[in-house]
Amino acid sequence: MINYANEIVKFEGCPGCAYAKHEFVLPCGMAYEDNLFTLSQDWELPIEGFLVISPKRCVEKFEELTDEERVKIFNIVNKTITILRNNNICDRFNIIFEEKEGRHFHIWIMPRHKWMSDLFDDITDNIGEIFAYAKSNFREQHIYNRIKEITNIVKEQLEGCE
Repeated sequence: MINYANEIVKFEGCPGCAYAKHEFVLPCGMAYEDNLFTLSQDWELPIEGFLVISPKRCVEKFEELTDEERVKIFNIVNKTITILRNNNICDRFNIIFEEKEGRHFHIWIMPRHKWMSDLFDDITDNIGEIFAYAKSNFREQHIYNRIKEITNIVKEQLEGCE
């Protein structure tokens, strides 16, 4: 895998499990971690404020989460979006549940930046093109710096929000 900072990330098996076990790290670090979940910048996409929350336990489907995990994951999503809005990172979001065979279930907190609407008629219908555009056009140091800054804002403001 190539991360958003254009670095090769090596791991074996499920990337969610490897990340939860700290077998690799991202340049910006984790925004949040507890005994159940990790929250960090999307590994591959240099989109400011595009965060991924993933259970530490390897589950492929949403319904495999326990009641406690479902409540907790939605609380983390809600608090994260509130932080991103309050810090003027973005005002609108898509929340996308991703279930892939043989991979960790995770939730994308995808900001709907103005550039997305300017370039693409429908963000949801063009998500693959948006991702490709970000990978091709946003691999720049000032974007990485902003991603790290946003990660630190979320980290600082999520601390103690249990």
